[in-house]
Amino acid sequence: MRKRSGSISLLVLLVLAAAAYYFLRSRPETHEPVPGPVSGKLVIHFLDIGQGDCELLQLPGGETILIDSGDSGAPTVDKLKSYGVKEIDLAITTHPHQDHIGEMRDVMRAFNVKEVWDSGFPLSRKTYENMLQEIKDRKIKFSTPRRSLTRKFGDVLVEVLAPGNEFIGDNPNNASVVVRVTFGRKRFLFTGDSEVESWADMMSAGGEMLRADLLKGAHHGSSNGTTASVLDAVRPSVFTISCKIGNDYHHPHPKVVSLLEQRRQEIQVFRTDLQGDITAVCDGNRIDMRAEKQVPQDQLYLTGDEAAGKVAGGGVGSPSRRAGGRSR
Repeated sequence: MRKRSGSISLLVLLVLAAAAYYFLRSRPETHEPVPGPVSGKLVIHFLDIGQGDCELLQLPGGETILIDSGDSGAPTVDKLKSYGVKEIDLAITTHPHQDHIGEMRDVMRAFNVKEVWDSGFPLSRKTYENMLQEIKDRKIKFSTPRRSLTRKFGDVLVEVLAPGNEFIGDNPNNASVVVRVTFGRKRFLFTGDSEVESWADMMSAGGEMLRADLLKGAHHGSSNGTTASVLDAVRPSVFTISCKIGNDYHHPHPKVVSLLEQRRQEIQVFRTDLQGDITAVCDGNRIDMRAEKQVPQDQLYLTGDEAAGKVAGGGVGSPSRRAGGRSR
């Protein structure tokens, strides 16, 4: 009789265990869902917002990074909406010049910005002060990253290469937050307005950390942002320039376009002033470059003044949904 009683008890326990397992499996999950892959690719838009910088990174896991916002009055918010942006996981303001942060307050008002990285360079300018106040009012996570900081977003690695622990002189450009983004075998270097002093500092800290497949030309194609030494250190196969046609600074500088033309067999050039929005699509192994407007190859090596003259004469660009090619 005891044997039979023991068998019944074991059977009851098994039934209860099965019922509990079924209940737990059928119960809805209460933890936060992890963003799934959107396209399995890293997509980077270099936005044509006039004379200034603005780069939108849409990561394979669905996260969004915004680097700078362009000048006040730039169509940044509308462009971000056109690319399907709903919220921004990380906004990086490279340095406090208006052509880089002018629209950031409007961006924070239009989208849920979760975190802001800023150089922290002290500059008493109304636009910068307003931006910082907006961050404070909205209780957005804020930090001033320094060299060697890293952040992982799924398979994407973001490394801060500059500034170092101390600012270089009193030039805000040399305080620019420089980040390298790695996805698979490909690397992308975003440089703000870094000038030769900042480049020298980064090279002394370790030249290999500058190696990248795509280089966002520093300081809108200025001669103090891109030199032969910079190109030798980075060794890019793609070089982008963000500037406005007919800008007051004559960007890109003749020295820079001459350097790039000398290396045209190794480096593809893309320019927002001539080609509109530029998009890089990376699957981890290759980079597919696209542009809004088709431009003859030779026109990509026009100086800022020459390009402005061509546009005035109706000689640059034709609308296209795709132009460019693949990087090595």
